[in-house]
Amino acid sequence: MKIAIVHPWFLEIGGAEKVVDVLASMYPDADLFAISAEDSYLSPQVCGRNVHTSVIDKLVLLFRSKRAVFMPLYPWAVEGLNVSEYDLILSSCGPAVMGVSGGQNTVHISYMHSPQRAWWDFYGARQARLPWVTRQAYIFFASFMRMWEFNAMQRVDHVASNSNYIASRVLKYFRRQSTVIYPPVNTSMGYLADQHGDYYLSLSRLNKDKRIDLAILACNRLKRRLLVVGGGREERELKSIAGPTVEFLGEMPDAELPALYAKCRAFLFAADEDFGIAPVEAQAFGRPVIAYGHGGSLETVRVSDPEGRSDTGVFFPGQTVGSVVAGILRFEAQEDKFIPAQIQQHARQFDTSVFVKKMREFVGAAIRGR
Repeated sequence: MKIAIVHPWFLEIGGAEKVVDVLASMYPDADLFAISAEDSYLSPQVCGRNVHTSVIDKLVLLFRSKRAVFMPLYPWAVEGLNVSEYDLILSSCGPAVMGVSGGQNTVHISYMHSPQRAWWDFYGARQARLPWVTRQAYIFFASFMRMWEFNAMQRVDHVASNSNYIASRVLKYFRRQSTVIYPPVNTSMGYLADQHGDYYLSLSRLNKDKRIDLAILACNRLKRRLLVVGGGREERELKSIAGPTVEFLGEMPDAELPALYAKCRAFLFAADEDFGIAPVEAQAFGRPVIAYGHGGSLETVRVSDPEGRSDTGVFFPGQTVGSVVAGILRFEAQEDKFIPAQIQQHARQFDTSVFVKKMREFVGAAIRGR
């Protein structure tokens, strides 16, 4: 079969890109398509493959920090990607990508990371923060994108979601049922350290939605050591609020991450995440997670078990500094009760091998159904 893998852009490295890497490994002859791509962000699994970009590729690269400005052009750019001759399309769904148009006999499977929050979940909050003139433009274009994406999703043949949380949002916004297939996490790299350091760990892109500020301010207040791994647009602002116990390590090679994971006291996670790969990676090293009790964390972190197995972390109820502080103190009060081997075993249900098996079965059923 001729297979096309479609992804919004290769301009950063995150969880969605890791899913594409695994899909590319599963289908080594597949061609890749994107609105925009930069060679330095192409992984070894993708580099050297046919990566086709849209007509606005150079424009997006030139103004990458303002990608949202090109929102009205996304549908036009996606529909300009020529995938009509492919038998199977696997779209790694971000903004507008579900609207790629195959041929009459093409099977289109959309793997949903999340409905675009900018014009779905956060629509009201975003427009409330904008000046009057900008707000009117945002209302117009966000309304257009919602209608366009809804109609585009009706043409997709099969939908998979990366968590039950996302499946519920796909049903709410697009009126589509979907099959939950958790994203791939390389839990096989995990090991249990003999000794642990006196630090908490945060690993994420440094943008507003990740709420790294809450972890920093909480550790400032408690005078706890926090290591922050990652880079992004908010790095300068986050450094400005960090106290003496907070250290920024920047973006680190994958080879250096295992030691940080394995020796931390716990992993701090304050984001309202669709799934959250980093907390699962931390658990693969037997380390507990202190997480905001909402979204994907409710599916990846175990805080009570009817079979009597060890918890894998603790939740805090709100995205406030006080709530994170309370979560850290709750963890420290029961720190000795966590069993690393059981935490590690819990993480293995999200391993890459599980994703590959379930995705192959899902794709196979879709092809047979055609």
